[in-house]
This record gives sequence, structure tokens and C-alpha cells, in this order.
Amino acid sequence: MDIIFEIQQKYANFSDKEKAIADYIVSQPDSIKNINITELAKLIGTSSATITRFSKKIGCENFVEMKMQLNSLISETESQNTGIFSNVYQHYQEVIEKTNTLTEKEMIFNIVQSIKQAQKIYIYGVGSSGLSASEMMQRLLRMGFNVHCISDPHMMIINSSITSPQDLVIGLSLSGETKEVVDALRIAKKNGAQTACITSFDTSPIIHYSDLILKVYNTRFLGQKKFINSQFSTMYLLDLISIVLLDDQVLNEKMQITIDAILNT
Repeated sequence: MDIIFEIQQKYANFSDKEKAIADYIVSQPDSIKNINITELAKLIGTSSATITRFSKKIGCENFVEMKMQLNSLISETESQNTGIFSNVYQHYQEVIEKTNTLTEKEMIFNIVQSIKQAQKIYIYGVGSSGLSASEMMQRLLRMGFNVHCISDPHMMIINSSITSPQDLVIGLSLSGETKEVVDALRIAKKNGAQTACITSFDTSPIIHYSDLILKVYNTRFLGQKKFINSQFSTMYLLDLISIVLLDDQVLNEKMQITIDAILNT
């Protein structure tokens, strides 16, 4: 069992104390190796009983089994590491594998169909998710879609308030809790627009206002030491969506027209 993967899957349902335990384990997995439950509780500011309940929530009988699972995962990872370049390769490989586990092929085909049918497409995202939203817009523009990317919080609210049932609104938020994006999707859905989200948690607030849900792996669960690119899983998903769209001959031809226009400028 991949204990870190289990933590991500259940993270949105944890209490605040349980999230504190999860955050500590993810950010400092090595420190768990030689620590007992009482010491860990003191470090995090919680109780041994809470840690035991947390262990059971992620599929372990008790803290000892959770620690064994975590140590086994760390040992396996360390045995695969042969240097800095290997670490980068392993990071991306793991993100792709975990995202593949979360991705539903049917949902990708559904979002592709919705993109094709929408009169207008609006993509919302802030921070690093805003950069991914911009990348998605660029790809869809080059296939001939009427698409706009909005990363300013106030403009999201303004835009979402004038959406219609003919529009598709896509919100990007790995946490699923970005208030500006969640509020904008809520307003768009109230207006009858079809809504979709790209997120990491299937019980986060953004889910409640999304007709289509696409899940990706959240790189925070690979640990801070391995942090490279928090948006890589989203970009991988955008590649999958793009390749399905480009299987359409008309869209493929439009893409080629834009490529030729750039090359001939």
C-alpha cells in the first residue's frame, strides 16, 4: 500500500488535527522512522488517540503499522535514487503514474465533448493554476475554439455572472478550495452554464459546483524535498485532453493552420 497516496485520497475529509498529522508526515517522512506515538503527538500538538484514529482512516491497524508502511515506502524510494537527475526522473514518473490512477478515461472524453459543443469556454485559475489555465487557453485557441482564460479574482466573478447555458466554465484548483475559483463556478452553475474542474480531491468544495470532475495527483504528497513543479500533473492531463481533441480531423487541420501562420510570419 502506498501510504502517501492513501493520505491524498482522504485528505479533504480529515479534521484540522488530522490534516496537521498528514502535513507533518508528508513534509518530514524521515523523522517518523525513529519516533514513537507520544513524541509525534507532542511535536504536532495533538493526542496519541488522534494519531491512532488517523492511522485507521488511511487503512492501517495502528500507528506502528502506519510507520512500517511509511518506512517501507521511504526505503523503496531511496533504493531507486542514484543522484539528482534520477530524482527528477522519478518525481515525474511518479506524478504520471499516480495521475493515471486517478484519471477516468470516460471523464476525459466527456470534457472533450463539452469543449466541442460549447459556444464559449471560460477557464479560471489563480497563481500557478492560472498559468496552467493560460496554457489550456492557448491550446484551445489554436484549435479554433472561442476560449478565454481569467486569473483575476474580480474578473472571474464578473465573467461568471454573465455566463449562459451555452457556455462551458472550467475551474483549475489542485486544492479544490481556492475561494475565487469556487465562487465563480458556483455563480456560473447557477446561471445554467456547464461546469468542470481539475482538482486533486474528490470531496473538496469545488466538486459541489462541477458537472465534470477531472482528478490529478497533487505533488505536495511527494514531500517538500522533491518539489519541482506543482502543475506537472495538470499539464499531463491537458496533454491527454489535447491529444483526444486533435484526433478530430477538423481540429487537427485548424491547429496546423495556426502552426503554419506562426512559421510564416
